[in-house]
Amino acid sequence: MQDPRVLLDAESIKKSFKDNEVLKGVTLKVHAGEVIALIGPSGAGKSTFLRCLNYLERPTGGALSLDGQAAFVDPLKPSKTELLKLRRRVGMVFQTFNLFPHLSVVKNIVLAQKLNGLRNAKEAEDYALKLLGQVGLADKAHAKPSECSGGQQQRIAIARALSLDPELMLFDEPTSALDPEVGNDVLKVMRDLADRGMTMIVVTHEMKFAERVADRVLLLDQGGILEEGPPAQVFYNPTHERTRTFLQAVLDR
Repeated sequence: MQDPRVLLDAESIKKSFKDNEVLKGVTLKVHAGEVIALIGPSGAGKSTFLRCLNYLERPTGGALSLDGQAAFVDPLKPSKTELLKLRRRVGMVFQTFNLFPHLSVVKNIVLAQKLNGLRNAKEAEDYALKLLGQVGLADKAHAKPSECSGGQQQRIAIARALSLDPELMLFDEPTSALDPEVGNDVLKVMRDLADRGMTMIVVTHEMKFAERVADRVLLLDQGGILEEGPPAQVFYNPTHERTRTFLQAVLDR
């Protein structure tokens, strides 16, 4: 049974880059433990919307609430304290891994915790090793990122994001830069997270993953949510013809 608690409430999020209105007022309520897949054509605003949810991109309109509390006193002028608090609760994994090449794998994960003042050195390292075990990379703890494959680096990036104890994880096409076979290892880690109850929003072109793991699928097009519903409804009985043509193009490749 799904948790009725609304963890994240994004209300009418807008984002413009000069005269280009990328998001035209996107509203989304995310329940605790829910997995949401965001799909849609390139340029639809999926990644921009995701980045607006932890203010890597500052929305030009709208508001965010976590657990019923407004994230910012003034959404257009967030304070540094408010931003830090939001980003600790809302973790993010990108297409690129962004690991520090001069640090070992475990030290990459320890550093994230130390910079956020979460644990002392010993506790941070113990937790990093535990997370590496969860993503199947305990044996890579003392390797450098360059000694790891792309898929392994992405799993390390997931462990690093998890080390901050987020309540919600955002994934921006985490397998797009990986070969399909390697990407499957990353998807397995994400499925395991979903099984453990992690709240997740995933921008993805992995339609089988979205169908099997997501509780809801949202199709974004032209800056707004065009279609929304359970995977079976969106994939096999969509309301809009635009959804049908998009899915046909993606699934026929």
